[in-house]
Amino acid sequence: MLIIPIQNKPDWRRPPLVCFALILVNLLVYVLYQSEDEARWQVAEEFYFSSELPVLEEQRFYEFVDAEKPEWRSLAQGSGEEFIYEQLLWSHEFHNWLLPQLAAEGEQQWLAQRVQFNELRDRLSSFAYGLTPAEPTLQGLFGHMFLHGSWEHLLGNMIFLLLFGLSVELALGAAWFIGLYLLGGLAAAALHMGVEAGSMVPVIGASGAVSAVMGMFVAVYGVRRLRFFYTLGFAFGEFTAPALLVLPLWLGKEVFGYFFGSDNIAYWAHFGGLVAGFVGTFALIRWRPSRELHVEEDLPPTPEQLALARIESLHNNGKLLEAGQAAAGAVRQHPQSLSLINKSIELSALAPESEAHHRAWLALFALARLPEQDFAPVADGVDAYLQRAREPRALNARMCLLLAQRAAREKRWGLVERLLQRLQKKQQRHPLMLRLANGLVEHYRRSGDEERARKALDFARSLQPQAI
Repeated sequence: MLIIPIQNKPDWRRPPLVCFALILVNLLVYVLYQSEDEARWQVAEEFYFSSELPVLEEQRFYEFVDAEKPEWRSLAQGSGEEFIYEQLLWSHEFHNWLLPQLAAEGEQQWLAQRVQFNELRDRLSSFAYGLTPAEPTLQGLFGHMFLHGSWEHLLGNMIFLLLFGLSVELALGAAWFIGLYLLGGLAAAALHMGVEAGSMVPVIGASGAVSAVMGMFVAVYGVRRLRFFYTLGFAFGEFTAPALLVLPLWLGKEVFGYFFGSDNIAYWAHFGGLVAGFVGTFALIRWRPSRELHVEEDLPPTPEQLALARIESLHNNGKLLEAGQAAAGAVRQHPQSLSLINKSIELSALAPESEAHHRAWLALFALARLPEQDFAPVADGVDAYLQRAREPRALNARMCLLLAQRAAREKRWGLVERLLQRLQKKQQRHPLMLRLANGLVEHYRRSGDEERARKALDFARSLQPQAI
């Protein structure tokens, strides 16, 4: 079973740098450090088989099985040397059982060879920085979160970290995100050690910490309804539900996996990470209720979105006249909607000299009076309109003055000049034109373009009141 959100998007004005940094660190650790494991193991293996250890230890392994692991008898008999040498090379339990016996028997050479082999083997990343429940270390508690067993293991964890971490870091802030990430990883390790107490098998992977991020995600969104993608066996699809609903599903999946899934997955670490991430984030939100959380909700469509969807439907069904009329009506209802205005321009362009087409361009130009509106699409629209229209009626004197004034504030002096030239051809005179012309003069003088500055100055002088 897989359940993931499919709607959260990063805000690139405030990029989730910590999330990207975590992904980069995990990748670098795997590529630059863990890639040397094969060479480390080759050295350890060559030492083992070039020493007397294989001959000396085989019989002792059967004694170990009889004394400590009677459940291994059938495996030792069925798999033969393959199973025996796997345990001789890898089992910490056998190593820890053998050392005191060799010391008591005075087998100094054998003991020295076994200790030397163990030191070579423990240079492997999973032993050096993995989490061993029976022998936890500080470097293992933190280091295991940045180690992975394969590319598939690494990429799987990093994809989930990306899916959930982007919106969680944006909501909580970088400092709280990294703090709760590490805390969740430690809580996941603690629960795994509690369940698997005494185990000498090292655990590696960011899964516990990533599960904490998933729990953080649920706490951030709470009862907000989100869209999720799911797979269950061969079935897959989407559903919309409160974020809280998926937490028991994720927790149930881990419990089910522990009893019926693979033995190579630390299910309780996932469980612990989910709970720790959720509880920690929920407590943080309750402790800092005044903090604004930047989250996304699966909100119902706005009237503007509904209108655009209806227009698109008419357009796609070939009902161009109805779509154009619907677009014109929608622009009258939502005069500040750039998407609806652009759609109206597109549909009315079939009749470029029609009143509807000029009115659509006029609606675009009118956006220049809105300080919060990006001026770039409006300015580009002026150029496009002048190129296409034989009679650009939408650029009347009043609109040219509005556009020229906004263009001057945006330092788009080329557009200011073209609009003033258009006003000059229409023999218009307005006090604002003089101020704009003087601004044009100053711009060209600063730019070092004396020729154009002179022409602008002549134009400005022509606008000055004449003495009687």
